[in-house]
Amino acid sequence: MGTDIDRNSWSKRKFKCASQAEILRSHQRDDDFVKYLQEKLSEISQNFGMHRSFLYQCIRSDIPLKLLYFVFTSGMGNQTLGEEYTGIVQANLEQRRIPTLIVRVLAAVLECLGERTLLKLLQQLQSYVNHPHRELTPTAITFFNALLSKLRTMIPIIVLFHKGLFYIYGRYYSLGRRIAGLDYTKVYGPRPVDTVSWGLRLLGIATLIQCLLRIWQSGALQDATTVNTSNAKCSNHNCQLCLEAAATTATLCGHLFCWSCLSEWLRVKPQCPFCREYVPPSRIVHLMNL
Repeated sequence: MGTDIDRNSWSKRKFKCASQAEILRSHQRDDDFVKYLQEKLSEISQNFGMHRSFLYQCIRSDIPLKLLYFVFTSGMGNQTLGEEYTGIVQANLEQRRIPTLIVRVLAAVLECLGERTLLKLLQQLQSYVNHPHRELTPTAITFFNALLSKLRTMIPIIVLFHKGLFYIYGRYYSLGRRIAGLDYTKVYGPRPVDTVSWGLRLLGIATLIQCLLRIWQSGALQDATTVNTSNAKCSNHNCQLCLEAAATTATLCGHLFCWSCLSEWLRVKPQCPFCREYVPPSRIVHLMNL
């Protein structure tokens, strides 16, 4: 671990942005240490018969160990092993000062939990929308499902796109660090040769191209799904709730759904999902020879 950073002495220096290679090497060394620590703690837990405990499950996940590693390094104002090895320090280059503890905490939490938490939140929102207790029409359910699915597809692409920008410009290793305004400055040690930076810039261009291809593929896949769904509606009269299974069950008001969706809906609320007319579960009709 590095020693505590003297804010007064560093505030008088001219900050030089660390290169992409130095930042990548620093994070790689930190990740290697976290993985080594994870392996050792897992072995200890297994030897003491704790392989089914909650503590063992936390050890198996890299996020708690990364956050714990942060507490004893950046959280206390010290350099990480990777930062000390490459001679870089976390800094706010625009304001020319060492970041506060709040900024370091925000950057660490966003980097470790940001993408996963957002994807989990979108998944829970999608489950909320599809729950039969919600006063939503099938049109609204279809719209929100399409929107939330699109967001869940685009978030990993946005994160990858930002990684490509980092490879090209060398600023802000992750999207969470960009939000927190936390970057790296070079303070000691030799700098890598310029050919390494050019190689990473080419990697960044390739990463941006990969993002564009993913966006095109997701758009083409969604268009194909829309066409298939439209064709299925015309030929098979798909369920108006899940839009996938064939509609084999009718309500008294004449609207068609699949048996699974309609029975689950009426078990919670005895109303037609489409027009909200009262429908007792015993009066739904299973259609034959469709």
